[in-house]
Amino acid sequence: MHVLLVEDSQTLQKELADYITNADHKVTVAKDGETAVQMMELNGADLIICDVEMPGLNGYETVSIIREALGEYWVPIIFLTKRNTVEDFLQGIQVGADDYIIKPINEKVLHAKLKIMERFIIMQQQLNEALNAHEKSQKFDPLTQVYSKAHFLELAKLQWTILTRQQQPASILVIEIDYLNEFRQHYESEATDACIQKVAHKLSSSIHRPGDFVGRISDGQFVVMLPETSKSGSEKVAERVLSQVESLNIEHKKSRALGVVSISVGGQSVISLKDTPLAEAIQVAHQNLETVQQDTGNDFVITKKSSMKFNSAK
Repeated sequence: MHVLLVEDSQTLQKELADYITNADHKVTVAKDGETAVQMMELNGADLIICDVEMPGLNGYETVSIIREALGEYWVPIIFLTKRNTVEDFLQGIQVGADDYIIKPINEKVLHAKLKIMERFIIMQQQLNEALNAHEKSQKFDPLTQVYSKAHFLELAKLQWTILTRQQQPASILVIEIDYLNEFRQHYESEATDACIQKVAHKLSSSIHRPGDFVGRISDGQFVVMLPETSKSGSEKVAERVLSQVESLNIEHKKSRALGVVSISVGGQSVISLKDTPLAEAIQVAHQNLETVQQDTGNDFVITKKSSMKFNSAK
């Protein structure tokens, strides 16, 4: 644990620094409040131990400034003081202190306080890790690791707004694995999950620009956002996706298409985004996908040309 010690007395600086080092913690010393604020801005600390009575900024003022600068980021703070009245204690808590140590300082008491604060820090880190993991799970589909439907739509809406202001085109692809239910009924569930994962990986690897992104919107259905992409550009991406999925050569005996896993693609390219909401573009891409699936019929072999359909809106 990295401790920032704020103490103007050189004698106490050395004594307390030795106590902190003896407890196997790293210590940095600030001689006054102004220096402590600067050190926190530059290097931060895991814990602050701050004297209350100091020239210049006193401990209350120093902690108030640090707390305001840290915002929601929590760092435990212990005040050192000779004052032991209820009013002093309440004032310290109000400005942001978490604990008090009354001078003169006993080394064992200080070590006990350090242990308590270390436990709080570890608990905070564990909580942050849990929250980050939850946030990540909300953003990504757990099976395929492409964006979840909700997060895809959130990003797509933001991108749509930016492109509208920039007067740039955009394209949407809706992609579905053909005869996935039949695949699931004939093969094991693990094989189905593996199939979906492989297709998702091919979709992700087929879009090359940093601004393009993929989301999973249902069991075997995906959606792709292609900013600054016209109809011809989106058709090239679709052709690449079709070719990449076909190259997987995953056996699908119940498919009425190629005998291997294949996909169908519907697309919508929009030139003037201010005249076409994102939801409408996705809906048209869905409709084009359904048209593809109807046109291919039960007995047709899906080819690159017959398994995709695009519209372009001004």
